[in-house]
Amino acid sequence: MKRRIQKINIIEFKNKKILLLCHENTDLDSFCSAAIFKEYLKRNKIESVIGVPSHINEQTTSFARKQKMSFIINPNLENFDLILLFDFNDFEQLGFLRNNFKKLLLVKKIKVISFDHHFKEKRSIANGFINPKKLSTTELLFDLIGKSFNKKMFFYACLGMIEDTGRFLVGSKDFFESFSICLKNSGKKYSEIFRITKHVPLEGEKIAFLKAIQRAKIIKIKNVVLITSKISFYQGVIATKLLEFGADISIVCGLEKKGITNLSARAETFFKEKNNFNLMKDLMIVLEKDFGGEIGGHSGAAQWKGIANEKEILKKAESVIKKFVIKKVINNN
Repeated sequence: MKRRIQKINIIEFKNKKILLLCHENTDLDSFCSAAIFKEYLKRNKIESVIGVPSHINEQTTSFARKQKMSFIINPNLENFDLILLFDFNDFEQLGFLRNNFKKLLLVKKIKVISFDHHFKEKRSIANGFINPKKLSTTELLFDLIGKSFNKKMFFYACLGMIEDTGRFLVGSKDFFESFSICLKNSGKKYSEIFRITKHVPLEGEKIAFLKAIQRAKIIKIKNVVLITSKISFYQGVIATKLLEFGADISIVCGLEKKGITNLSARAETFFKEKNNFNLMKDLMIVLEKDFGGEIGGHSGAAQWKGIANEKEILKKAESVIKKFVIKKVINNN
């Protein structure tokens, strides 16, 4: 496998007060990416701390507790002069830290570098190491600094790769080659790692999923199965689950608090690669142009969020997908 030449200049991290910042509702990919980089800096005799805006999900909480890994909730940004972002590059994912972060950035009190695998937009916070072709930020870090990995870092990378692909619902040749190397060098069995990433749905999530199934609409265009549904919670989780039910593309939309509509979409890997389909380029950018709002994600998992009638934006999303399929999709025969 061809490995990218290491581009990180460790010198620029020397003598800095460094915050390794995860996104709001921190998942394993974001947290493990920060943990990998903390270990990398530590091996170069550079101190850093991991921070989360306010909320860390249950999987990550359990993992951090068992590994005895410390992190700061709602860190004071003014205590740092270098902030590294892991698995995001969007102000919306800063939670309660957003306003203060913007102020410090405006007066140039902080320097920011992003490590991310999501599509870079005009409103992105910072430049850095961003590659939307990667399926997780831990995979991105393996590409960048994999030669410096120890057992612990290989282990963390495996967790992020499994978690951010929905436990291998999406994948690529390069991705699985990277995962294989990380697993081999982690000192862990695959079953151990898989168990940590196993998602146990909460009662509310189960109810939301059942309601979404009741409201599901199955649309067949040529040989493509599009499944849509409407629910006010867990749109992303449900959209992922619908791929397991045979969808090539799934779209779940719902009106959340304060009149904000959230639309989450997922695309199955084989369909996506065969037809050169990209949820960000082929769907979300179109929605942003017509409805405003904010978008984020990558080719196989993406989200639109803004103020719009949920029926109207879902109808538009269906129309965009239909046009793409009719114009570009390759038939099985």
